Amino acid sequence: MRITLISLYLSALLCSMAPLSVYAGPHTPYFIAREDENPNIIIREKKERIEFTRGDKQNPVWVKEKSSTTYRCNEFRGTIPVVAFYNDYSRIDEVKAWVNNDRFKVKPEHRYYAIEDIFYADARICGFMLPFEKINTESRAEIEKTTLDPRYINAIYFPEEYFTASKEITIVIPRWMKAEIREMNFAGSGIQSSRSFDSREEADVYTFTASNLQPSKSESDAPGPSHIYPHILICSHSAQLPSGNTAYFGSLENLYSWYHSLVADIGNDRDAVKATAASIVQGKDTDLDKIKAVYTWMQENIRYIAFENGIAGFRPVKAQEVLAKKYGDCKGMANLTREMLASLGFDARLCWIGTRHVAYDYSMPSLAVDNHMICAVNLGGHTYFLDATETYIGFGQYAERIQGRQVLIENGAGYQLARIPEPGFEQNRQTEKRILRIEGEKLTGNVTHRMTGECTENVLSQIHQIRKTKLEEALQEYLTNGNSQYTISNIRTSDLHDWNTDLTISYDLSHIDAVSAFGEEMYVEMDFRKELSNATIDTLKRRHDYWLPYKRGMVQETVLQLPEGYKVKSLPPALRIDQSKYTFSTTYEHKNGQVIYRKEIIIRDTRLQRKDFQAWNNDIQKLRQSYHEQISLVKK
Repeated sequence: MRITLISLYLSALLCSMAPLSVYAGPHTPYFIAREDENPNIIIREKKERIEFTRGDKQNPVWVKEKSSTTYRCNEFRGTIPVVAFYNDYSRIDEVKAWVNNDRFKVKPEHRYYAIEDIFYADARICGFMLPFEKINTESRAEIEKTTLDPRYINAIYFPEEYFTASKEITIVIPRWMKAEIREMNFAGSGIQSSRSFDSREEADVYTFTASNLQPSKSESDAPGPSHIYPHILICSHSAQLPSGNTAYFGSLENLYSWYHSLVADIGNDRDAVKATAASIVQGKDTDLDKIKAVYTWMQENIRYIAFENGIAGFRPVKAQEVLAKKYGDCKGMANLTREMLASLGFDARLCWIGTRHVAYDYSMPSLAVDNHMICAVNLGGHTYFLDATETYIGFGQYAERIQGRQVLIENGAGYQLARIPEPGFEQNRQTEKRILRIEGEKLTGNVTHRMTGECTENVLSQIHQIRKTKLEEALQEYLTNGNSQYTISNIRTSDLHDWNTDLTISYDLSHIDAVSAFGEEMYVEMDFRKELSNATIDTLKRRHDYWLPYKRGMVQETVLQLPEGYKVKSLPPALRIDQSKYTFSTTYEHKNGQVIYRKEIIIRDTRLQRKDFQAWNNDIQKLRQSYHEQISLVKK
């Protein structure tokens, strides 16, 4: 059941505030960026102090965090939300506030945190509203927080939710604590850093200062924060304490050992899932067909729900529980996939992986490295990676978000490092063949589509959201783009529950008002779909790079039978745009009483950097102009 304990008040907090510490819970960093930029409020000054201290017997090292943020109201009075996140491995110690230098009584609310279709059972939010009495006044908030395990401290970002005139981050690391600090995305940021030694505390003190920081900004299809914002990565290696040495993440071996300890004692009951696995593969003759069957069954029958609950943010739920409930997070689904395959005698293993949202790889042993879990199965000297959270992608195909990513594979007390295959656009092919004729002012004929890979997943994800009783309605909506003048009938499809083969869709078409007749001439616009015609990027508003959803190769061909008594008067010019990341082309050919229109769109690289925007926009404009070109027919 989805957690829905957040009030509208705290929803407002979430919309506009960033946390005290970016990484507040297992696997998923909280980085809440503003959708709008509010010039009324700025941060005049923010100071953060992060200090490693000795803890207790159960948690020998704590991390104390203190922040003091002074906000300034420039234009009109109002209030803003102030929030901090915590969980089972951290606590909020104190919250204080001042308004116009007078102490302000704070009554923070503590609630569970939920967002979109992801919920975190142990993640909590502490928040309150901070007022500004009038223009040109200041208010200040101070928050103290303790993290009980240094493993959970890693990424500290510089941008805030508001323009920040001055920011200082101080990190205090006693000599008994071995920790590494890495400066990420500092180039061009103007951030200054220094290091000193506090002889009284026997500690190294790292100080980072920044000025005139632009606010963080949420943009659709942007790279993850770790790719674009300046931040500090802290990796806690070990602590030399009076009780002895405590190892954290000094190496990948340490990280894997911790991960492995969490999955080694899950409490899986393999016998409880064996009967289901056996029934799934009944009638399958080859080992490969059996693996495919289990994977497909997982995709179709286990619903993905992201769930983080304390240590379960890293430890999967028992396989038998996921099977009984018919839902799980990525870890639970990977664990059930592994257990079902293992119950059939296959060499199946859990894998940790960071999706493309994450900028790091396992050269940095940190919880910030990965945010996802999948399953691997070894068969005949080949390793197949299975991500059942990708509901409609075929066996042996890989989603863009994990392609080429480094993957950590369990191997008993050791581990294996590998990379997910990175297929080109050929994995995701989409073809459309239209054979048409002119009937008055209509185009009629038949159409056939064929799709593979993520093109298939995109279509099936849309149509399977509609109840089966409305499946044809869903197909109609998708295939017509909602255009009432483009009607289809007699739809025929391949098995919509088998995405391990090409998806095919065919139907009859009637496109009214598609032909314009003036005297002895006819004009026909051949392209109905006009893919990417609205893909121009707003370079004035867009701040970050743009990530297209996936690589793909699309080919559309329309064959138009010339009506009796007509000939071609003119054909539009061909278009050919070849860039390293994409290709757009359109051609027209008059042959054997037909006009053949062919369009090809290839996306080779999904990341459009800001330096690519102008060329992309120019090329989209050319493509759009090509779409509106018409063939001209005239009576013989």
